[in-house]
Amino acid sequence: MQAYKIVKYGKVDGWWSTLFHGIKGSKQMLEGVWYHADIRSVRDGSGGTYYDSGIHVLPSLADALKYMENFDEPLDKTIVLVECKDYVKKEHARGNVYLCASVKIVREVMVIL
Repeated sequence: MQAYKIVKYGKVDGWWSTLFHGIKGSKQMLEGVWYHADIRSVRDGSGGTYYDSGIHVLPSLADALKYMENFDEPLDKTIVLVECKDYVKKEHARGNVYLCASVKIVREVMVIL
């Protein structure tokens, strides 16, 4: 499945960074490389609901743009198109969020508002 992921601009050219949790000990992600989630039982942000973790993605560009509204400082973030393997809908999420076992960044999505 193709999906969209919100990432931060990285400090190193060519890298993007995950927003919250790292993948295999690193927050940096490079285009064209497959990243695999360390799937384990975690709690959601409210501290109540447990779920199996994964790499957070949004199924459409419209969903990604809507989710960007949750951030106080959206200017340090961008949206990338990803290939996603082994995905499930994240229950109890703020928005139409899916969790993927593996993702690969295809390209940055240019959005003019």
